[in-house]
Amino acid sequence: LRERAERNPNTRVSAVNSVEMMFLAMSPKFKPWDNKLLRQAVAHAIDRETIIATLLQGQASRLDGPIGPGQYGYDPGLKPKYSYDPAKAKKLVMEAGFPNGVDVEFYTPVGRYTLDKQISEAMVPMLNAAGIRAKLQTPEWATLWANVQAGKVPFYYMGRGSVVDPSVALSEQFETGRSPRIGYSNPQLDSLLSLERETFDPGKRKKVLSEAMSLITEEAPAHFLWRHQILHGISKNIEYTPRPNGRIFGEDIRVLR
Repeated sequence: LRERAERNPNTRVSAVNSVEMMFLAMSPKFKPWDNKLLRQAVAHAIDRETIIATLLQGQASRLDGPIGPGQYGYDPGLKPKYSYDPAKAKKLVMEAGFPNGVDVEFYTPVGRYTLDKQISEAMVPMLNAAGIRAKLQTPEWATLWANVQAGKVPFYYMGRGSVVDPSVALSEQFETGRSPRIGYSNPQLDSLLSLERETFDPGKRKKVLSEAMSLITEEAPAHFLWRHQILHGISKNIEYTPRPNGRIFGEDIRVLR
C-alpha cells in the first residue's frame, strides 16, 4: 500500500519509528539456552542490516538494546553492541561446548508481525552458518502465544509494543517471577529494576535504566533486532505528524484550506 499512496498525487506517506521492540527470545530455563555464550552467538549470527535493507525495504531501524532513539531512557552509548560476525558466532558456539554444533527448534508467528515468517526463514541459514542448526516451527498464532505466555517456548521471534517508557516491558520480560515468558532470573537485574521504579530524579533514573538495559543486553536472554516503522498514508490537504505509539487523535489533525 505504500507505493500506491506514493503514486497518488493527492496523498503522501509519512513514516515514524514505532515503539515496538522486535527480538529473539532465548529462555535460560531450557537447554541449551542456559548457556550465555550460545545466546551471545545468536546475537553475532544475525545480519540485521541486510534483513532491514532487503526484506523490510528499509522500513525499520536497528536496535542495539531494548529501546531506540526517542524512547525514554535511551542511551546511545549502551554496551555491549553486537556486530554481525559469523566467525565470532561460530567460535562462541564452540566455546559454549558444542564443537559439532547444536540442534534447536525456532518458533515464529505467521502473519502477526510484518513478514515474520519470511524474516525467520532468512535467519535460519544465518544461525546454521554459526553451527546453530535451527528447525523452524510455525504454529498458529493462538497456539504460539498461549505457549509463550505459559513459558513453554525456548526460542522464538516476537515483538513487544507500547514501549514508550521501558520500565514495564523490562520488568515483564526479565524480572524474576513477573512473567514466565522468557524465564530469566538475575538478582542483580531485579535490584536495578526495583531501584529505577523507586527513583524520581529523571537523571538518576535514566542512569539506573541504562545499567539494567546494559546487563540485559550482555546476558542476552533476548537479542534485540529492530523497530518497525509505522507508515501513514495522508491526504495532502491534511497537516498531521504521526505519533510513534500508533495512536491517532483528532486534536493533532489540521485540515488545510
